[in-house]
Amino acid sequence: MEDTFLYGFWNGRRFDRRANPESQLPDGFPMQEAAEFNRGNPVTSVIAPQGFLIFKGAASLPRTLHAYYSNVRRLSCGRCTPCRIGSIMICEALEQAINGKGSEVDWAHVRNLARQMQISSLCGIGYSTGAAMIGAVEGFLDMLQTTAPVPDAGTDVTLDGRYVSAATAPCIEACPANINVPRYIDYIRDGQPDLAEGVLLERYPLVGTCGRVCVRPCEKACARRFNDAPIAIKDMKRYAADKTGLPVAKLFEPCAAEGEEPKKRVAVVGAGPAGINCAYHLLQRGRDVDVYDMEPEAGGMARWGIPSYRLPRQGLAAETDVVKSLGGRFFFGQKLGRDFGVNDLFAKGYDAVFLGIGCANGQYLGLPEEDQEAEGYLKGLDFLLEAEHAQLTPEGPKGLDGDVVVIGCGNVAMDCCRVARRLMTKGKGRVVVAYRRIEASAPADPEEIKAARAEGVEFEFLCAPNRIITKDGQVKGIELVRMYQTEPDASGRRAVKPVPGSEFCVPCRYVIAAIGQKVDTSVIRPEDGVALSKWGTIETKADYTTSRPGVFAGGDGAVGAKTLILAMSHGEGAAKSIDEYLKSGEPAFFPRKRLAKIIKNARLLDQCRPKRPLAEMERFEVKMLDPVHRIEKGPWEEVEFGMTHEEAWKESKRCMRCYRLIAVTARDPVPASEKTTAETPAL
Repeated sequence: MEDTFLYGFWNGRRFDRRANPESQLPDGFPMQEAAEFNRGNPVTSVIAPQGFLIFKGAASLPRTLHAYYSNVRRLSCGRCTPCRIGSIMICEALEQAINGKGSEVDWAHVRNLARQMQISSLCGIGYSTGAAMIGAVEGFLDMLQTTAPVPDAGTDVTLDGRYVSAATAPCIEACPANINVPRYIDYIRDGQPDLAEGVLLERYPLVGTCGRVCVRPCEKACARRFNDAPIAIKDMKRYAADKTGLPVAKLFEPCAAEGEEPKKRVAVVGAGPAGINCAYHLLQRGRDVDVYDMEPEAGGMARWGIPSYRLPRQGLAAETDVVKSLGGRFFFGQKLGRDFGVNDLFAKGYDAVFLGIGCANGQYLGLPEEDQEAEGYLKGLDFLLEAEHAQLTPEGPKGLDGDVVVIGCGNVAMDCCRVARRLMTKGKGRVVVAYRRIEASAPADPEEIKAARAEGVEFEFLCAPNRIITKDGQVKGIELVRMYQTEPDASGRRAVKPVPGSEFCVPCRYVIAAIGQKVDTSVIRPEDGVALSKWGTIETKADYTTSRPGVFAGGDGAVGAKTLILAMSHGEGAAKSIDEYLKSGEPAFFPRKRLAKIIKNARLLDQCRPKRPLAEMERFEVKMLDPVHRIEKGPWEEVEFGMTHEEAWKESKRCMRCYRLIAVTARDPVPASEKTTAETPAL
């Protein structure tokens, strides 16, 4: 795309290749990102806090800028004058330019308005959007001083469907579902938690669930961390759900039929986060949805793999029941590959199928000569599932009568070690977690490690398993070896290697391998026509399609064991793709995903830091049950307490509302489905 770039103003510098195509290109923008927006449809402009870039095929500069600043005008909340009034006056000036009256505009005044927005606005919508206007006035004034209507004159600020934008922030881009975090924090600050929950319900029904168990990628990206500490985003999500007080299902009524004859039907396989969210969005689109699951209750790994002291069952059930409230049906005790296959679903008259089967198989360590049948040698996921299912029986979970060593330090390992502490006979015995890297490299949420320590779990970092010690078919201990970190490689990553002669034994009755999960590939029959990847996951494309037409997949079954929020994002995306497929025969195209890729690869949010040092404000600290109570009195009671109204309001005030408006235009209208743009071959 270097040969299609024409001119622009980027990071304070003017670039113009119209007369000299060999002149310098803007630093920091990968031109390949403009090669196409969707297949065969190249990007013609980019407007961001850094300025603007114009490529061949773009609308006039006034028209392109007008689309952007009309967006600023719509997004301006009115809480500060510079953004509210400045965006209106900039739009009016650009409208004059579009109508051939640009020479009558005082462009120096317009530039000053943009500068005032940069200096005085209270949030990123105002103070980060002035750069493009300033660059246009300072670098390309002649293109604004029009004396005749521009060829593409008109009032359609969407540029006939060619304009795509996102008001985003680091927290939004870090979230797999691109949740509008600052928006729901705004509502909490305004004392309207019901509206905050509404922002979240637009995307998924498991609001309280996510507010308890999300791994918080948004907080890792929060720009407030450069000043003191990230916003407690997850805890405010839980607050919004808990404060509203109504079960999610009560907020919805069954959907009316879409009007299709006959009505299109979809089978969702798996009632986990991906499947529930897929059904949720399909039902809201008027589709007829049936959900099949092998368990007796909905929730998937959120229900059976996350202990109830982290995620109370009543709240999860109230959120999954939204499927029934919207008119969907559950069929429990039905396992893919055992009770039915994909072919059977189509034979029953379903028009599309979504596979949200998750990763149901744990893994052993794979050590030399290990006895996988030894009593006390357990897979982490199996251990959690067995403990959870046992809680439904009169006897309850079986106690552990000896010490436990957990191998691994992800979130499953944290669940395993904390459940093991609760199952210790009379609360006595050691639980040790061994991990081959340092604590800072552990994939587990640091808060989970902290909670495990408080409950008496011990940690051995830089220790790897060497062999499992057994006698008479029973685990008697495990041999560990000390590790050391090597010097960083070219990428900055340190490897770990064993320290010669450092082996030592930890006597124990149980060894729990919590090193990962796999898809149960036996559920996919050869006749199903659904291809698997070399990693044993379901092969999918960006539009969630599989190798078989009409079959879509997402969540852990498609990408391996990841996170609840990613699975829900896949469910929503698959629902959109299925809906488009049922309407047009083509899966959906996702403009927001493509824009997110441009934002990431071009590093358009790198400027998101406080404009000036802010007064430090203490981050909300979660209060928890006393550790002794957790183990001895109420082992399955919820450990974490939610926020009070005062705590939520105080934490919401810490949000800097660091929105950035980023937009692109494409040469042709962006289609609803992923297909090559008409009249143009794919690039």
